[in-house]
Amino acid sequence: MADSAVNFVVGRLGEFVVKEAALLQEVGNDVMLLKDKLQWLQMFVQMADHERRQAGGGAYKDVWVQQTREVALEVEDVLDEFMLRVDIEHALPLWNKLLKILSTCGTQISVRHALSRRISMIRARLEQISQHRKDYIPDEQSPPAAKAAPSPSITTTDGWDDEPRTGFTEESSSLEHMLISGDTKRSIVSIVGESGIGKSTLLRMVLDRDVVKKHFDAHAYWLNLPPRTTKADALCLIYKRVCPSARSPVTEEKIRGALKEYLEGKRYVIVLDGMDKLFNWSSVLSVLPDDDLGSRVVIMDALCGNEATITGVRVLRVPHLNNEESHYLFCRHALGSGNKHLSKSFGSKDLSNREFNKKIMDKVLKITTGFPLAIQLLGRLLRRKEFPDQWINVLNHLNDMERSSRLERILALSFDDLPHSLKLCFLYFSMMPLNINYTAAVLVRRWAAEGFLKPNKGESMEDVGYNYLKELISRGMLNISWKGPLTSKGLIRSVFIHRRLHSMARLETQKGSFLDIYDSTDIPSSAVVRHLFIKNFRNVADIHKDAPFPKLRSLRCHFSNPEPVRYHFSEYWKIVRCNSPEYLRCDSAAGGGDATAINVDQPNHYYSLKHLLRSKLLRVIELRGLQLKKLPRAIGDLVHLRYLCIRSSSLVELPSTIAKLSNLQTLDIQETGRVQKVPQAFWLIPTLRHVLAEKLTLPNSVGLLKNMQTLRGVVVCAHPWHKNKSPLHKMVNLRRLEISGLKDHHWVILLDAFERLESLIRLHLKASRGDTIPITLFTRSSLRHLQLLELHGRIDMLAEGAEAPFALENLSWLLLKSSLVGQDFIDKLGTLPRLAELVLSNEAFQGRELVFSHGGSGFGNLTDLLLRELSELEECKIDPALTKLKKPEVVSCAMMKQ
Repeated sequence: MADSAVNFVVGRLGEFVVKEAALLQEVGNDVMLLKDKLQWLQMFVQMADHERRQAGGGAYKDVWVQQTREVALEVEDVLDEFMLRVDIEHALPLWNKLLKILSTCGTQISVRHALSRRISMIRARLEQISQHRKDYIPDEQSPPAAKAAPSPSITTTDGWDDEPRTGFTEESSSLEHMLISGDTKRSIVSIVGESGIGKSTLLRMVLDRDVVKKHFDAHAYWLNLPPRTTKADALCLIYKRVCPSARSPVTEEKIRGALKEYLEGKRYVIVLDGMDKLFNWSSVLSVLPDDDLGSRVVIMDALCGNEATITGVRVLRVPHLNNEESHYLFCRHALGSGNKHLSKSFGSKDLSNREFNKKIMDKVLKITTGFPLAIQLLGRLLRRKEFPDQWINVLNHLNDMERSSRLERILALSFDDLPHSLKLCFLYFSMMPLNINYTAAVLVRRWAAEGFLKPNKGESMEDVGYNYLKELISRGMLNISWKGPLTSKGLIRSVFIHRRLHSMARLETQKGSFLDIYDSTDIPSSAVVRHLFIKNFRNVADIHKDAPFPKLRSLRCHFSNPEPVRYHFSEYWKIVRCNSPEYLRCDSAAGGGDATAINVDQPNHYYSLKHLLRSKLLRVIELRGLQLKKLPRAIGDLVHLRYLCIRSSSLVELPSTIAKLSNLQTLDIQETGRVQKVPQAFWLIPTLRHVLAEKLTLPNSVGLLKNMQTLRGVVVCAHPWHKNKSPLHKMVNLRRLEISGLKDHHWVILLDAFERLESLIRLHLKASRGDTIPITLFTRSSLRHLQLLELHGRIDMLAEGAEAPFALENLSWLLLKSSLVGQDFIDKLGTLPRLAELVLSNEAFQGRELVFSHGGSGFGNLTDLLLRELSELEECKIDPALTKLKKPEVVSCAMMKQ
């Protein structure tokens, strides 16, 4: 993976030369020579890296690759430090800039000389490393396995949206029966099998069936319990999943009571993963109520020695696939549903050719031995090989391996086959917790902030990011957990990664990449940490208070204490010496006690961020669960910062210095409803792409924000906009907009803004109490790309232009709340060709009878209908011709006939 680290830095060197040409002058030649040298080294490092994965490499080459990687990282440091100095000078106040005019020439000379010295030292070290390679690495023949370098592959997203297949027909039926049939007593279902055998895929497929989803009243899926999890931790995690909107109690006793109270009288299903052999599962199960309703607790893999203490356990053993199932699964992955190779160059030798079929399948069955993960990855790898000989070469290479190492070799080949840019994005999952769904939009924003995404051929960074996601999915490296309700675009909403692939990503980051992951007690010297992910574990190591983390690029902290630890600025003096990366403890007396882990039952603990803000090269900061009242003003000095996410319910305000973050792309302050204003200058940052909040005031005027993609959780000013222009007129590339506080006088200008917002995909509008939303919103042809629409407020059916036909041709999901529409409006909705899901909530419909008619192909694609809190509704009539529509879900409609 060191080759991708070098490639990343080579790309940054090219950008650097273009951006800072005025300052570089003669130093530019040195930079270009350094870039050329790194490009050549990258090719050799790529081969050595591949050899390490395929045949173990050698100690000499490992040292050489490691040293080359270190040089690449040093180059990145030089660039960032240079840009830091330049950006800080650009951000100086006007009066200071005037004073600087006299010294500008000298400053530029000083900067160039410093940069030149650093580059000369780096080039000298590269020459020395190259010479050492010639002197000490023997020029010997590589073993045969190492010769099997990956052959060129087709770059495509073909097959990214294929439906998952397991082949476990009998096992899926058995699992469904265990979950919804049989004993009404609460029972434990243990799914046992090797890693990669398909346990998670099998369970996800069964849990996604309508008959299973409707059977249970409450669920908590995929609870991944980390090592050293206590009983209180496990109960708190379960409570947060079954009741995510509720605030977790403080003590274990209160958690037990709240969990029992919530689950009482409900049929629930809970899926637990990540077992610890020392954990007493029976103590957790004793808290979960057993009301003879048929509740289930699913435990992935064995019960870790607890079988004797737990009753009512049913075990499902997942076997290897038989030859017929393996053949079917391989063809689905290698050829797709059409059973034809995607390349015309493949000619007649597809798997419909009997001779070629047998030759291929004999090797595939021998290599994969009915292992679903191996079949999936191998099939997806071969799907990208353009010629039949490439298939044979890959299969022969794997066939020569020891049987026990074939899966690892398939993993290595799949990874080696990735382009450099995709390798970086894939390895980013090593920084993520295992066994959770990752939100696609958040992933893409982080990738952009890290510099992994570049605009390409008219596509935005977000477009490139989603294409990367699709290609990783189509290669079998990721799986889709939710595509959402979209029928036209199939937008990815969330993904997950298999445990074996996650482990491989972790291994690669440790051996060859430039991502350093520290999420337990192994915290090294702060001088080498570049990416720090902190999880809420106990008994973690301390970091000294003076640790500055000079090379830190990203910091992500996820705290999940039942009652988050609170922080007050008045306590700074108490916490100067209490700097632990995962828990910070402050004693009541200044200077007393050592830094230790926090007990969840102990109140009044405090956090400080000052020591972390010394890391001037930070690009990503994400803090969740850490209670803060304010952010330090020094955050404005982090000129490289591109991604700032603070999820803290106690956050009151953001400092004015946040406007100095001239490279900021994403500000995420969701779950911080108390922050209602940011400095006016913040809205002048031209690089802004995503602003996500709860109740953030949108000012009357903003800068030219042509890169803005997401504006969520903002409130418009109560007074009218000036000069017939709204702030939205300067955000012409918006794709998602969520805005509230709309009054009648806003609509003329807002509808004019919608004429420019042709890229909108998701729109959420909320009118002020007593104001309305004009029906003409549905007639805007400029919103032809809109797919999701949520409206809160009464719809004005008499607005000018109400008689025009509805024009939202790609709308697939619609939620109306308090809209007070009648049957005429519902009939017009039937003309929307792609409408798939409809939610009518809180008096959205006014009338006793609701009719969905298929006349003239109305509602032809409607699949889901939810009716909630419609007090007048007595009857809902559905045309039998609407065959795609499932049984409507009715909630709290008191007058509705059963």
